[in-house]
Amino acid sequence: MPACSESPGLVTFRGGFVADWAVVHWLFDLEARGCTFRLEGGGRFRVIPPDRLTAADVAFLRQHRDQARQVIAYVADDSHLFTDRGPR
Repeated sequence: MPACSESPGLVTFRGGFVADWAVVHWLFDLEARGCTFRLEGGGRFRVIPPDRLTAADVAFLRQHRDQARQVIAYVADDSHLFTDRGPR
């Protein structure tokens, strides 16, 4: 089963989490430019290093803050990858 499936505008991740493709794509782009993300208290997150953010990045992340945080916080349940399937 793939980690996610795409449809126009939305991405459904394993476990049923659904996110706006534009937000996921923007975060992927930031990662490709060398940024990482750190979750902080109070529903906040930090982009490191912040000097790689453009004015457009800041505006987009402010507009989509809640969903970006949800995407950053998402953790797939990959426990099935570690199930013993050796010889029986």
